[in-house]
Amino acid sequence: MKIEGRVLVLMTAVAGLALSGCVSSPTYGTDKTAGAQLLDDMSNMASFGQGKSKERINYKPRPDLVRPAQGEKGSLPAPQESVASAGDPAWPESPEERRKRMRDEITANRDNPNFVSPIDQDVAVAADARMLPSGSSRREEYATRTPTADPARIAELKKAREQQSQGSSSTRRYLSEPPLAYRQPAASAATGELGQDEAQKERERKKAAGGGGKSWRDLLPWN
Repeated sequence: MKIEGRVLVLMTAVAGLALSGCVSSPTYGTDKTAGAQLLDDMSNMASFGQGKSKERINYKPRPDLVRPAQGEKGSLPAPQESVASAGDPAWPESPEERRKRMRDEITANRDNPNFVSPIDQDVAVAADARMLPSGSSRREEYATRTPTADPARIAELKKAREQQSQGSSSTRRYLSEPPLAYRQPAASAATGELGQDEAQKERERKKAAGGGGKSWRDLLPWN
């Protein structure tokens, strides 16, 4: 009896301490203490599935495909043919096919003195090298022509430079350019003359001050 009484007293004391801890626990800005909130959470977990049935979500079926009418089937475009085929000329060339093509080309032009191996063309070429419209050999096709040796090339470069700097009064190339009505010059304006570049003026001034020596910039055709 003495041991049972001591155990009862000890359990009562522990329960009192626990209750006092729950009562004196902070509320953290709410109306309930931590112990009371814990009891509410436990009761809510026990009551899951016993409340009212939840509202069901109204799922709408997916609409059907919009099909053409009976008389409009002939006006629809035909399905596009697949271009991913081996016979397509735009199909990428495999390394094996490229090696075979080069070997056959070199073998066929073995006795041609003007033939240049296509393997040599894999390296970087000069910036002024361009393909010629005529010529049967690869050497003539990839001949290098400097702008200083071609007056037509010089005129083409100057024309392209004028279009980039001042544009054209008769052609609107980009939407960012003003309308053509705003680009019509006055009758007294000097049009068609690009004028002298300020950088070229500065070089001429330095050349005159330095005694008239020549530099590599004088060899450029657009100076």
